[in-house]
Amino acid sequence: MSRSIQKNFRGLRALLIMAPDGGCQTLERTLHKLGLKITVARALPATEGAPVPFDVIFFDADDGADTTLDESAVADLPLIALIGSEAPSRLARVIQHRAASHILKPVRSSGIFTALLLAVNEQAVRIRHKNEVQALSRRLAGRRFVTKAVMQLITGCGLSEEDAYEWLRREAMQRRIPMEEMARHAIGLGPDPAQDAWPQYGRATRPD
Repeated sequence: MSRSIQKNFRGLRALLIMAPDGGCQTLERTLHKLGLKITVARALPATEGAPVPFDVIFFDADDGADTTLDESAVADLPLIALIGSEAPSRLARVIQHRAASHILKPVRSSGIFTALLLAVNEQAVRIRHKNEVQALSRRLAGRRFVTKAVMQLITGCGLSEEDAYEWLRREAMQRRIPMEEMARHAIGLGPDPAQDAWPQYGRATRPD
């Protein structure tokens, strides 16, 4: 299914890490016309662990502005590099920061909207993929707990594999929790171990 593309950037907060020169003024003027709220600075403001209060960051890749970027603080923000030199070392830094788009210098009004659109939507795709990977990792971890709980039921209570799964499923339904969470409880890793359910069956006892 196709994903919607963000085309309206009105209200977004943009940080421009660059010298306040003519290129900065052109960029600032164009972004204002697009409805963005602009902050110009020579470095990424210190946030003391709080989220960075911006939605998109532009940085000059030629004057060392990128050295002020805290990768952990801007990991979920679209970065747009302003590039005037094709020196491999400078381009390598742009790649290291995973800039989602770029603008060639000297900065002109044409191309700014395109760079912004590409960056914002590319970052949205990256975040969506990141969330999907994290969800899959949680599911895989949960399955490992289920497998461990099933093995304990088989060896400790003499159940078949099918009956062990059914017991976990039934207990999870009764407690209204996911089966993976029930498995964690059952093997004593959850905040509320299943002491009221698991031990009562005893060794080699079928939990009917």
